[in-house]
Amino acid sequence: MKILFLIILNVIVPVFILIGAGVFLHRKFHFDLNTLSKLITYFQSFLTNTYGVFNSVSANHKGSAAIVQFLKVPVIYALLLGLLLHSFEVKIPSFIWKPIENVADAFLAIALLTLGAQVAHLKITRPSLPLLISIFGRLALSPMIALIFIFILGIKGTVAQALFIASSYPASRNMALLALEYDNYPEYAAQAVLLSTLFSSITVTIVVYLSRILF
Repeated sequence: MKILFLIILNVIVPVFILIGAGVFLHRKFHFDLNTLSKLITYFQSFLTNTYGVFNSVSANHKGSAAIVQFLKVPVIYALLLGLLLHSFEVKIPSFIWKPIENVADAFLAIALLTLGAQVAHLKITRPSLPLLISIFGRLALSPMIALIFIFILGIKGTVAQALFIASSYPASRNMALLALEYDNYPEYAAQAVLLSTLFSSITVTIVVYLSRILF
């Protein structure tokens, strides 16, 4: 039951939050797609590195110990520093900014290498029920619920297509990295990412096809 709660908390809830954020921002401020996609990306990164990290830390640390571990995450201070520099219109010199960009560009490769190391010794003989539920929830249930909200809110065109397709993506590699870092069911998280990514080659294709028909 605890793992099922983690599935709802880590997989399903963030999908609803991101869809709701996209709908609200588009309706409230009438952003163009380029601006909206950037804001959603920023919000997703912020949510992952705050709520996601704290949720992972809470698995093995409680109360003040969890807060102390959470405050050790450098992303929080990088975010605050970025906001501060932006507020005062301070430009970062190119000799500092370029290495930062190079490190950021390498994140995907490093994350995939880490995920590969995690799954190298996995033995998936019989997938557990929580694992199957998490994969079904991420690849099938999320797009269905997203579709219902899109119809209820009357969203049409490219925005509807983008939100519908985004709701069908597999479990994020960040989930496996956080689970490994804080020893929060790392094998289970790696299995969820691996299997959802494999099956998403089918489900995402179907969702993309349906998005062209429905919108």
